[in-house]
Amino acid sequence: MDALFRHSPRNLLTRRIRRVAGLLPALLALTPLPALSQSDKALYDRPTLVVDPGRHTAIIKRASVDAAGRFAVTGSDDKTVRVWSMEDGTLQRTIRLPAGPGHVGKAFAVAISPDGSLIVVGGWTAGSEESQQIYIFDRASGALLKRIGGLPNVVHHLVFSLDGLYLAATLGKTEGLRVYDRAADWTEIARDTDYGGDSYGAAFSKDGRLATVSYDGRIRLYGPDFAKPVIQETRAGRRPYGIAFSPDGKRLAVGFRDSASVEILDGRTLARQPGPDTSGMGDGALPKVAWSTDGRTLLAGGSYIRTDGKSSLVTWSGAGWAERDVLTATDDIYTSVLPLAGGGMLVAAADPYLASLNADGVPLWVQGSPKADFRMQKRTLSASADGTVVDFGYEVWGKAPVRFDLRTLRLSAIKQDGTTVPPRQTGLPIANWEGSDHPTLDGMPLPLIPFEWSRSMAIAPDGQGFVLGADWSLRAFDAKGQPQWSRHVPSVVWAVNVTGDGRLVVAAYANGTIRWHRMDDGRELLAFMPLVDRVNWVAWTPEGFYAATPGARGVLKWHINHGWDAAAEAIPVADIPNLYRPDALPLVLREMETARALGLADMAAAREAVRRRTGAAPGARLHVLTVGIDNYGEKAKGLGLTYAAKDARDVMAALDGEQGTPYGKVLAQSLTDKDATRGGILDALSAMRAGMRGSDPTQDLVVILLSGHGAVIDGEFHVIAHGVDTLQPSRMAAASLSLSELRRQVELLAQKGRVLLLLDTCHSGAVGGTRAPNAKALSAALAGSNVTVITSSSADQKSYESARWGHGAFTFALLEAFGKVADTDRNGMISASELVAHLAKRVPDLTEGAQTTGMEMRFESDLFAAGL
Repeated sequence: MDALFRHSPRNLLTRRIRRVAGLLPALLALTPLPALSQSDKALYDRPTLVVDPGRHTAIIKRASVDAAGRFAVTGSDDKTVRVWSMEDGTLQRTIRLPAGPGHVGKAFAVAISPDGSLIVVGGWTAGSEESQQIYIFDRASGALLKRIGGLPNVVHHLVFSLDGLYLAATLGKTEGLRVYDRAADWTEIARDTDYGGDSYGAAFSKDGRLATVSYDGRIRLYGPDFAKPVIQETRAGRRPYGIAFSPDGKRLAVGFRDSASVEILDGRTLARQPGPDTSGMGDGALPKVAWSTDGRTLLAGGSYIRTDGKSSLVTWSGAGWAERDVLTATDDIYTSVLPLAGGGMLVAAADPYLASLNADGVPLWVQGSPKADFRMQKRTLSASADGTVVDFGYEVWGKAPVRFDLRTLRLSAIKQDGTTVPPRQTGLPIANWEGSDHPTLDGMPLPLIPFEWSRSMAIAPDGQGFVLGADWSLRAFDAKGQPQWSRHVPSVVWAVNVTGDGRLVVAAYANGTIRWHRMDDGRELLAFMPLVDRVNWVAWTPEGFYAATPGARGVLKWHINHGWDAAAEAIPVADIPNLYRPDALPLVLREMETARALGLADMAAAREAVRRRTGAAPGARLHVLTVGIDNYGEKAKGLGLTYAAKDARDVMAALDGEQGTPYGKVLAQSLTDKDATRGGILDALSAMRAGMRGSDPTQDLVVILLSGHGAVIDGEFHVIAHGVDTLQPSRMAAASLSLSELRRQVELLAQKGRVLLLLDTCHSGAVGGTRAPNAKALSAALAGSNVTVITSSSADQKSYESARWGHGAFTFALLEAFGKVADTDRNGMISASELVAHLAKRVPDLTEGAQTTGMEMRFESDLFAAGL
């Protein structure tokens, strides 16, 4: 994190920019939560996977420090409470709250007793909104000592009296205040329910007076007997959020959620007093307030933004009446500002971020965020057609970009190779989806949970549906806006993408994870968390099968509840050896389920064991050559295409994943653009033939995809190769691959195995004034006893490519077929007839009848494992 800097108010602009990425998570912290759904009604009744990198992974809602300044305690939306050494910031203990689906277990409020022996926690701590509770833990052991139940709403704030005898709790909605007596086994001794809104703050004076704030715009001051309070209306804002007594108890500072002002009141009468100078501070808010331990400095923090975009702390010397300074330590909203002896302070922020600052504002220690920050990546999160490759940034706005390749289980630098594409966000009339609680489709409202905001959006490649990522849910709709499914999610969905094959949703979350969901029903298939060190990562399935780098082995854990009256525990998944399955994870997205991926991985392992023992792998081989040309060279005027090279790369990548299926080995080649010359194609075919064993022609399968232009030259069809000179028609044939040469090469391959030839070579019909090739004649001429030919179009039709699909129509349908959609008999394999049937139906659907496939099927057998 950046060092903390001081700035004179003279250098501040009069207006502040609120549209800063760092503000967004903390806005959620101050937003009312929705009503409970049926899934939020109880604790988890079985082990549940959580990530724990030794620091909070969600917003720190509150922090507290004991009177002697030895321990800090923090509570978070990640459903943990953590105890830190104030000396050096080391983590001393993690307390896991009993947790359930949705919000159950989130810690909104924490307080440590003045003597440092007890930790109290409140928040969304039960399964019913009308029956919340307060937990009391032993700080030294982490044991749950007491549970105060029966609270009618969530607990927003907890505070001990300075002598540690009383505990005050402020609640949500209009439920007001509760006060408990520690000496009487936490008996409730006072309550006030005459509140008109949520209460987020309370403070005790040294002589036992208690002051509270409420969203009804009132300050309440109770005497030591907690009887009927003195009430004062606020003027500086309508939503008072934080409150603090000066050390001598003579003054009260009030901070606001909706104002950059701080109000000062008399600590005994609530009479208004002159407040600190907030002139020229403009936008933002200062909800958190505190006084230095000597009372000479007033402190405030929240969402006030400095000119450089940093969320800032503001201090006023002279007990709040003198010079104003602006400090900054992190990018995000401050959620706690606590004074320390000697003029220092402990600050917590939504990042999550925790730091101890000395009297000069310099960090003594910092516990920063352990996760990648996916904010403002809603337009840049990119994925490959099959979802196995994802490009993201470790920092806001996609800065520090990196690629994760699930096939190799590696992080690497991003390559501009066309492997991945950003989310499609045009083509449907979707509006107000960026940071809004009222997204629409063609003016029609799209449903969200109450108080929820939409954060990200992606349209399916075929334009037939879209996905919204929101604060608490991930939702899919059809092209008419009809809901298809909705899934509760672990945190805010900052970015989404739908893969090019239409099978998967890739979503980036505020808790630092990227997760893959099935497009048909939203079910999660896989999750991935890169750590902030940019080296280590962990990936896992919902069943707990995982892969991880050495530095992240302990991050994934099983959360186990032990009922409402005991702290939960967390057991590292790494303690269970059978769950470490890096061999299976790359297969999960292809198979769309964990069980089949595990089975295929086991088959591959067994096959490799046989190979090591016998010297040869059992099973057939799959030989793949894909050729795609967008750029035909400087002399090829008017032949440019957009997606042919991508077609070749994506088909090759998909078929390369057949390793470990019925094929003992996959030998894949891809030629694009300058590599796809006539000589390059012939060399690749020769290499393919040399790699075939030929002992049983019914075993090995050859797949050849030719994607680009085709033309009839001197009466014979040619596949146009890179380097062709369209200005010299007499030379075009010599630089291209003729039908007779292609047929000869196919016949040689067919002597050693089955051949599936996929011709997508009529993108523009005729080239150079020659007539268009007849696709039906081509398929008939090339087919043989062991050869099946499928052409992208029949008769003399044009073959289409479009940004809607990110491919040619033929390849888009082909990639779809590699999934389970073509496996109509549900036997786990795609046969030749199933492939032909899917292409014959899907290509006309995509092109509205303008393009229909041609085919000559000369063998019927299983080709591929379903789920590529």
